Amino acid sequence: MNTPASPPPAKRPNYFAVTAALVGAMATVAVWQPQLLTGTIAAVSEFVYLKFDWLIMWLPLLAFGVGLAVALSPCWGKIRLGGADAKPDYPFAAWMNMLFTAGIGVGIVFFGPIEALWHYFHSPIGVQAAHLPPHQQVGNAMSLALHVWGIPAWSLYMIAGLVMAYFTYRHRTECTPAAPVEYAFRHKKWAKPLGVLITGLAVLSIAMSVSSSIAMAAAQIASGLKIITGAAAFDGIAWKAAVLTVLALLYIGGSVLPIEKGMRFLGNWTVYLSLLLLAFVFLVGPTHYFVSTMTTAVGNIFTQTVRHSFELYLFHKRDWIVWYPMAYWVWWVTWAPFVGVFLAKISRGRTLREFVLASVLVPAGFIVIWFSVFSGFSLLDTLEGTGRLAEIAEKGDYEGTFYHLLNMLPLAEVTKPLTVILFLGFIVTTVTSAAISLGIMTGRDGRSESKSRAVVWGVLMTLIAYAVVFGGEIKGIKAVGSFAGFPFVLVMYLWFAALWRQLRADTRRQDKDIS
Repeated sequence: MNTPASPPPAKRPNYFAVTAALVGAMATVAVWQPQLLTGTIAAVSEFVYLKFDWLIMWLPLLAFGVGLAVALSPCWGKIRLGGADAKPDYPFAAWMNMLFTAGIGVGIVFFGPIEALWHYFHSPIGVQAAHLPPHQQVGNAMSLALHVWGIPAWSLYMIAGLVMAYFTYRHRTECTPAAPVEYAFRHKKWAKPLGVLITGLAVLSIAMSVSSSIAMAAAQIASGLKIITGAAAFDGIAWKAAVLTVLALLYIGGSVLPIEKGMRFLGNWTVYLSLLLLAFVFLVGPTHYFVSTMTTAVGNIFTQTVRHSFELYLFHKRDWIVWYPMAYWVWWVTWAPFVGVFLAKISRGRTLREFVLASVLVPAGFIVIWFSVFSGFSLLDTLEGTGRLAEIAEKGDYEGTFYHLLNMLPLAEVTKPLTVILFLGFIVTTVTSAAISLGIMTGRDGRSESKSRAVVWGVLMTLIAYAVVFGGEIKGIKAVGSFAGFPFVLVMYLWFAALWRQLRADTRRQDKDIS
């Protein structure tokens, strides 16, 4: 295909001034009245989830279908980002490491041992389904855990990155969430005003969602220090605030380094450390049970994904679906703008087929192994062991569950400090990539990194994280994480339309050039 000429440059709105002021106002409320902020957000989020569940639940499956159609297309799948002669900027392993750590963050460690437990105890197809045999209740819990963290979740990130990368490298647009819509529908009067709104909402949603992950990491690091040292002081707000400050210094420092020196280094070593910890638990724990759990999990992915994507549990208690699958989907959608920008930034030289398949299947495969080991261990302990992990989780000590799991295995005095370092690595890479993306999106040209803006965004996200830490409830964490994401559910549908429209237009242009 011939790449069309770049659109004439236009003066960009001052996204930085407007969005930084809005986020700054929320940060002020967060510091002044943190519980007011999280409580209000939780109430609004619950209303949205209950009224628009039908629009949200099947979105990840649709994203996977669109991506798969592009990847398997004989024409579209072989398109190379950056041109036919473009070479990848990063080796495959480094590319996947950055992709994974930018897109998943500290969540897999925070939720790893408790995700399946929640579904086991609270979902309509866990223990509440008394007519089901215990083995089926356990299987349903693990199936749900992998559904909300596996292929559907990564499909949302993939489609965001695919759309932005295609328009950025193929049509030389800005690397922003609005650019695909503005370019594909450039002859429509509504495209430009809508694009301005999309970029503004993207900035706000990124700042809110990443703040919740910062809060999660601060809580887990403080909990780990308390368990390791035995010092109860680490439970206090002052210590968590101190941990937040240290984290902020690290990820703000990472955001001002070049991607090659900052994100690539951090991404590589965070993944290596997580693989080391995973291998240790896999080998010293009930290895045969873990392998069996993985085998069953893969089978459930093939047989249960479609069913889970359309099941709304209309005649069951609705709290579970609001704060588990629904909140997760919107949380992933909220992250999609910054993950998409970052994936586009690091994916030059990849074909669309390689981008789609690698960015979904590789991280989703890791998630299957991770949750089969850590959530699988918790389920085994609940049914046939001490029940201690379930007891801790049900009491609300979510951030401490991972450390208590390690206490049940040899060398806990080594693995627990390593876990604290792992939390540091995941959150620093996540927030660094978010700050870089925000700097690009609110920069002068929408393409280049802006170190000064990245620093400002890092500070503002830290201040909002304070409110989440002070609130301390898992509902507040999920609400803040997904609050600003609902408008992007609608933007996702526009992305599908923009990509499909532009791919078909480019194909027709290529056919005309050949003839």
